[in-house]
Amino acid sequence: MGKQINYWMDYNDFVVLAQKALEMGCVIYRRCAEKDGRLAFGRDISVVAPEVYGYWFYLPQAGEIVIGTRGGREYVDVFDNTALIEAGFSCVDAETKKISRSRLWCSTGFYDKDGEFIKRPEELTRVYNTLARFAKKLAPYTEVTRSYVSRWGDNCGETVEYRKKEYVSQSCIDKMAEGYELVT
Repeated sequence: MGKQINYWMDYNDFVVLAQKALEMGCVIYRRCAEKDGRLAFGRDISVVAPEVYGYWFYLPQAGEIVIGTRGGREYVDVFDNTALIEAGFSCVDAETKKISRSRLWCSTGFYDKDGEFIKRPEELTRVYNTLARFAKKLAPYTEVTRSYVSRWGDNCGETVEYRKKEYVSQSCIDKMAEGYELVT
């Protein structure tokens, strides 16, 4: 459980969101892409790279960060941390003409080894809420037309279109005009 906003946002828009997280005192951790298996992290925007889609915004004053090792690679244990906001940007795949959804997410809390619930600190909630509002400015609520193949009723097997509101950045809207599809 936690707080989450889903969005379609490209790398350039995400850099602006990550810069906002840095301004709010976050340290950015990047998913492991290094050959030595170590996580990359930093207090400047250079840690954000277009080939790595997954990040964590760590707020030091909200608590310690738990980093584990699996298969010789470091990872951030999101389930035992209350000082992290998971973040990412959409993969815009030119070959398939698909744009993946990404999100901003933070945990409500976790149960420690004694079974006590450790709640997310208020400082992190404030940072998350500010970043979520900022993400909504970068990727405003936009009505998009989606479709699916019906599996029920009189129109079973037919493609059905419907309208839905989603958080989509202008760059992704422009890609949709070129025939790209938003995928979850």
